[in-house]
Amino acid sequence: MSVWQEAKQSVGGAVRVMRMDPNALQDFNLTIDGYWRSFYAAVYLAPIYILFLLSVPVPQDVSIGRFWLIEIINYPLNWALWPLISYYICRGAGLVDKYTTYITVYNWAQIILSGLRMALIIIAFALFPLAVTSNLIVLSLIVVLAAEALIIRLTLDVSWPQALLIESLAFVIALLLGLVKQFVMMGGGPV
Repeated sequence: MSVWQEAKQSVGGAVRVMRMDPNALQDFNLTIDGYWRSFYAAVYLAPIYILFLLSVPVPQDVSIGRFWLIEIINYPLNWALWPLISYYICRGAGLVDKYTTYITVYNWAQIILSGLRMALIIIAFALFPLAVTSNLIVLSLIVVLAAEALIIRLTLDVSWPQALLIESLAFVIALLLGLVKQFVMMGGGPV
């Protein structure tokens, strides 16, 4: 099966996961090869990420070149950091045998979750005032966090409190990475 066919099937599986279909995992290639191929989701999302970056305001006092350089570095870092950290979380929790399943589903689901979230933000910045846009960003973030907790629950077969704890850790790490990105973008000045 080509990566494109696998992506279509896996995104369909991600939709089934969101609908809490217990058989949704059958739509994923849960081999080690499937795990690595799931990172192609980053490639498929790259065009919408570029549109997203073109639609958000560049921070004041940041050159356009610096902005794009940092974002180009940040994109693959975002895709690598959580899988790396979550491996050690799974290992520590005795769930290492379910790790590749989790990341495979998580990565393919990002086409839906991150893709729709970025599309919503692009539309919001184009059509609405900043206050409405901020509310839509927060609402979309809550939806993504809930969906990712559901993925954790299904793929790692943990309780809801454990899934929420793992998702909270993922959220904190994403926030920290965002703060570091902002700190570097501002030239090491105040965040």
